[in-house]
Amino acid sequence: MSDMNHRGTGDCARILVVGQGAREHALVWALARSPGARALWVAPGNAGTGMEPRTRNIPIEPHEVDALTGFVRQEHIDLVVIGPEAPLVLGLADRLEAQGTAVIGPRQDTARLEGSKIACKRFCQRHGIPTAPARIHEDPGDALRDVARCLLPVVIKASGLCGGKGVIIATTREEAETAVRKLAQLPGGQEGLLVEECLQGWETSYIVLAQGTTYVPCPSAQDHKRLQDHNRGPNTGGMGAFSPAHRVTAELEERIRHRIIEPTLVALAHSGHPYQGFLYAGIMVDRAGNPHLLEFNCRLGDPEAQVILFRLVDDLRLIFEATVQNRLGEVRWTSGPEAALTAVLAASGYPETSSGSGPIEGLDGPDETPDLKVFHGATRMENGQVVCVGGRVLAVTGRGASLTQARDRVYARIEHLWFAGMQYRKDIGHESANGLPH
Repeated sequence: MSDMNHRGTGDCARILVVGQGAREHALVWALARSPGARALWVAPGNAGTGMEPRTRNIPIEPHEVDALTGFVRQEHIDLVVIGPEAPLVLGLADRLEAQGTAVIGPRQDTARLEGSKIACKRFCQRHGIPTAPARIHEDPGDALRDVARCLLPVVIKASGLCGGKGVIIATTREEAETAVRKLAQLPGGQEGLLVEECLQGWETSYIVLAQGTTYVPCPSAQDHKRLQDHNRGPNTGGMGAFSPAHRVTAELEERIRHRIIEPTLVALAHSGHPYQGFLYAGIMVDRAGNPHLLEFNCRLGDPEAQVILFRLVDDLRLIFEATVQNRLGEVRWTSGPEAALTAVLAASGYPETSSGSGPIEGLDGPDETPDLKVFHGATRMENGQVVCVGGRVLAVTGRGASLTQARDRVYARIEHLWFAGMQYRKDIGHESANGLPH
């Protein structure tokens, strides 16, 4: 029996969600629907999380590990759900486990799959997990010499965490050299850079909830990484998503599980570092239908979380409870038959900067319906008014009998929302937005 079993045996009635984005709002929204969730806290949350039933925001940032562990002890929290990557890499799950608190989120050693792209690439190479060939450079000068002669296009990656801004696809020598210099200056580039072959095909997300080698798949979802319509502009943390991803067939799912998910979970368990929490695989499917790993995230994706959770039929709290009690094999992740789509409204300057502030108009519209929800990201309350604070501000999410119906509901709702500098893609879920090279 795994040493992970001490993570919790009682009911998960008092829950803390760590994070402040739209993913965390979606998690809180889903957990608040559970009759067994008696009290919820969010650290630090946003204007939207503070409006959910039985939920209170607390002014503790995700990286403040000491303050978070102290709050959990003080309030006798039963379960902590860690949303973003930074506290995982800082070892928040380890600290909470050490004091006997149940956690959804991997330990620091396994979180390196996301926290270090170099470590992840070497892990894939050791265990035969299909991924793009890459060369690792600790010296930016070596990376510059590499891109001066490599095949184009090429993908340049900073090894460490960069908030979704650590990957640049270069199509010319000048772009590649600029990318190396730019990424080397970021904190996430200090560990090193990867110069990676640019895979051709179409991209999708595949997310599972895992406990050791046991896992339940979440429904398929397709993210839209580029800032502008038709996959133009810089990469972002995600400008929209839809679920199910119609191109993810049962055969492809089986390949992803057999070739990527299962070898990863088995290798981690055999190394003494069993995984617990959400494992997100960014997948490139080549022209022959073979999946290749682009990246691992050790968390639920954003904006995939919004569409996945909006389709969830089961009680999320009970799923998490089974996970920390080593009963994950007894539950299922059941999604409704409807399609879901989310479009992100971002502030001016995103993704290069997180600038932008001011009031948001139109939030008093019809967002609280069974098939429509405005999840908050970078928002806060100021004098009773919801204001944006830069970055990805809102994620407008809709559900429908078809993807077209879900999309129509989302864009109709967006017409009534406004804040200064608001930008968003108008092609989320359109075929023309998908299937382009990575």
